[in-house]
Amino acid sequence: MIKFNLFAYFFSYIFKSRTRQKLIFLAIVGLLISSFSLVVLQGVMGGLQEGLIKRNKNVMGYGFIDVSKISLSDTQALIKKLEEKKSLFTVEYEIEVMVKLENYVNGIILHGVDFKHYVPEFLKTKDKSEVVLGSELARQLRGFYGASLIFTSPAHTTFMMREIPRQGASRISDFYSSELPEIDGTRGWVRLSFVQNLIGARKVNKLRLYSPLDNGEVNSILKDFSKDIQYIPWEKQNSTLVWALNLETRVMLILFVGMSLLIGICITIGFLIFYNKVKIDLASFWILGLSKKALMSLIFYFGQIVTIGFTALGTSIGVLFLYLLKTEQFILMPDQFVERNIPVKIEILHIIISFLVPYLVASIFSYFTFKIFKKENTSFVSLIRKVG
Repeated sequence: MIKFNLFAYFFSYIFKSRTRQKLIFLAIVGLLISSFSLVVLQGVMGGLQEGLIKRNKNVMGYGFIDVSKISLSDTQALIKKLEEKKSLFTVEYEIEVMVKLENYVNGIILHGVDFKHYVPEFLKTKDKSEVVLGSELARQLRGFYGASLIFTSPAHTTFMMREIPRQGASRISDFYSSELPEIDGTRGWVRLSFVQNLIGARKVNKLRLYSPLDNGEVNSILKDFSKDIQYIPWEKQNSTLVWALNLETRVMLILFVGMSLLIGICITIGFLIFYNKVKIDLASFWILGLSKKALMSLIFYFGQIVTIGFTALGTSIGVLFLYLLKTEQFILMPDQFVERNIPVKIEILHIIISFLVPYLVASIFSYFTFKIFKKENTSFVSLIRKVG
């Protein structure tokens, strides 16, 4: 009961006293804002990153199995194994060729997909009778529905008096836009038979997975096959992107740690002023019977309670704000943005980080402040004599 009354007194001194110090009030409000900002920023950044990765995986899959170095019979056996696992995957031949539309020429990564086996979700509503072209690539070629495209593969040749690169012609039947330039500006999808005719061979070189498989499952599937088979997960294909997103997160945390250090300095000064104001009151409590050790413990715990309380309050308000953004789906962005409502991803790890980073920094500073106060006020007797 005594502890509760003392804590209530200290709180009232900070917020209600006529001689209250605004610096410590601003410092603890800054602590609240810091934890609030960190959880909101992590949630929004996580949502944006998740949206980008999801759009990429929607097209490129969770990874692919490279079957270019094994026979067609082994490939068929592997396909049966994957079907037994009920995996979603496309059978395709991916090739980089040149595409020409009238006077416009560009490079293209052409995916010859066996649509009879499986059609990925992003192509199910598209007209797959001819070529489905990336929207940005179509713009560069000045392409339109029904336009005739000529594909040339310099790596595959036909001997007619001399070696001539093999060519194939098809029309644009549809367009696809993922809102990712690295896909829309370089890729196209067509029937597997068209690509096989273009290269002059009945081959496939990739089994692209559209359902997640961990490394253990993949290894169990591939263990009975040649070592020439290689599984390339999406993270390995896009290692630069993954590294950049991780760097972005780290830089954000470093910036917030720096901001928390500034708040910690304010807390140090604010608590020193606060302790200096209440030391006479502490001496009075000592006279009334509380031991010096108990008083010092109470003042230390009070600093920790203030730090924990306002950090937790800021984190809780931030989580509530993110929840409202996620559930209400506010339309805040103009039409030209991919994400018109702010995407949000709420994770337990983000909440823990948002609480721990400001709390640890503020707690360390408040601890050193308490040590300074304790060292300077070794005797309540001398303090009472000065007052007297």
